[in-house]
Amino acid sequence: MTKRELEALRAEISRIDSEIVDLVALRNDVSREIALVKRKDRLPIRSSGREKEVVDGYVRAGRATGVGADAASRIARCLISESVRTQSQTASDELRGERALVVGGAGRMGAWMCGFLSNRGADVRIWDPRGRLQGYRSERTLSDFARTADLMVLASPLGACPEELDRIVDLAPEGVVFDICSVKSHIAGRLRKAAKDGVLVTSAHPMFGPGVASPKGRNVLVCGCGCAKADRLVSGIFSSAGANVSRVRLERHDALMAYVLGLSHLCVLLFAISARRSGIKAEELRRAQGPSFKKLSRMAYELSNESRRVYHDIQSLNPNTRGMVESMEAALTELRQAALADEPARFGKIMDSNRDYLEVR
Repeated sequence: MTKRELEALRAEISRIDSEIVDLVALRNDVSREIALVKRKDRLPIRSSGREKEVVDGYVRAGRATGVGADAASRIARCLISESVRTQSQTASDELRGERALVVGGAGRMGAWMCGFLSNRGADVRIWDPRGRLQGYRSERTLSDFARTADLMVLASPLGACPEELDRIVDLAPEGVVFDICSVKSHIAGRLRKAAKDGVLVTSAHPMFGPGVASPKGRNVLVCGCGCAKADRLVSGIFSSAGANVSRVRLERHDALMAYVLGLSHLCVLLFAISARRSGIKAEELRRAQGPSFKKLSRMAYELSNESRRVYHDIQSLNPNTRGMVESMEAALTELRQAALADEPARFGKIMDSNRDYLEVR
């Protein structure tokens, strides 16, 4: 083995080690959220039964992948020790004594907001004509709790948001009001009018789905609509939990989301549609797949299990979708011409331009 070969293998080990450390950090983030739930429910930090489940799970996984039982057990116990340390040091009750109402709390992101706020000490109620959420009190009418709530979160389905935002604003609430909509154009005018009328209102967009355990290290956008105090308060709620909070102009939000969300979703769908239309069975493609196909397949499968209505609304309610789709169609034409050309120059130029555009500076 040459020195160059050894260095390449060691570089790969270093890359894997870096990924392992990142995963341990992510595990600690989840452990912090677990600590908040345990404190809220007055549960002890340690559970011998749960710790045994974790160790046994590692041993089974090791057996299936060729990792020795002793090594798998020691790794598990090391991670448990790190989790206990993390949970013992977790103390986050910045919302203690705050009263929060999550409108649309029975939905998936509404439920996420309920957990997020209640884990940090808030007394959380929901109002949702579409259903109930186990573990949280449902208010019969919107006005019962809304007028005096310290926080009101609008987490309703996108199509229901304009009407339910109007109902909230009509109550002249005393607390801070903010939505978490992934499209803003259809409520932007209402938000600005509410701020002008003296409501403490702003608009937020957590850039992650309800399956994320912790917002730490994740992006959250805050789109001010005329009330700086509400902007600061809502930014502080997310930033104190470790989120990367960015301020974005309300009118700029949907232009960004047409590409950050809309384009991403359509590209993944396009991949799956193209593979399905190939006439080749998925099993045969999987037996031949490489890393890129595997990643895209996983993304496409996960997306296919999301809410059809939500993902369609993200496209249909965003006024910038048409322009994004036209850009995508033009790009596909450009790629088709480059991919079928006899010479590689055109294809290489596309790759060079993409590298220059995406390069982190």
